[in-house]
Amino acid sequence: MLCGKYMKKSCFELGGNDPFIVLKEADLELAVEKAYASRMGANGQACINAKRFIISEKVYDEFRDRLIEKIKEKTVIGDPMDPATTLGPIAMKR
Repeated sequence: MLCGKYMKKSCFELGGNDPFIVLKEADLELAVEKAYASRMGANGQACINAKRFIISEKVYDEFRDRLIEKIKEKTVIGDPMDPATTLGPIAMKR
């Protein structure tokens, strides 16, 4: 195998950057829940987090408003050592 002979063993970041798509027929309650979870997991710093949102124009305003409300409702920014915190720095100075 040619590659094995000439390539150095490596670890590649192969995380996706696929869009999170919401069509006009979508169940918006479910779409908002999944969008929040997809974006906010691991403080939004993982390669598998949703980064691009493509939303049908017909449901854009409602989706946006619901997602903003979900973020306000579920996100507590603070000290990552505090169990109540849901969003904080991954690395912090001690």
